Amino acid sequence: MAEPFGNELASAAARGDLAQVTNLLGENVNVNAQNGFGRTALQVMKLGNPEIARRLLARGAHPDLKDSAGFAVIHDTARAGFLDTLQTLLEFRADVNLEDQEGNLPLHLAAQEGHLPVVAFLLRGTASKVSHRNKQGATAYDLARLYKRQAVAELLQESAGVRSEAAARN
Repeated sequence: MAEPFGNELASAAARGDLAQVTNLLGENVNVNAQNGFGRTALQVMKLGNPEIARRLLARGAHPDLKDSAGFAVIHDTARAGFLDTLQTLLEFRADVNLEDQEGNLPLHLAAQEGHLPVVAFLLRGTASKVSHRNKQGATAYDLARLYKRQAVAELLQESAGVRSEAAARN
């Protein structure tokens, strides 16, 4: 059930209306209130607006909360390729290794879509998870190859090779 102002805050965040988001937060609106569709403002925010994310997170928005489809905002951000918003989420301790309902990490989704800068950034935070397999048994590298994201596949292969060499030395 939607809480009072849940729809209003979510609508303002989805539109990218920073002034309205700021005004509502100033009225001590529950930042984790759900809209009529069961999603919070952070989950429906305009992804290319890291300042909205920052304001919501600073007021206590839960970055790892999943929607009814099993996605957290970090999954949507990685899939869409919004590096600046992703950096903001991680600043507020969003879980870079959070799995979606199919077992995909944000790294899988960014690799599938071919977002090279996002994949490069995520590699720094998923060092131990590069070989993670989703429920279909695919790694991020496998998805990059499947979707013909050559530059991403090369980066993932290079990254895995460097890690394998380092592990062999230890």
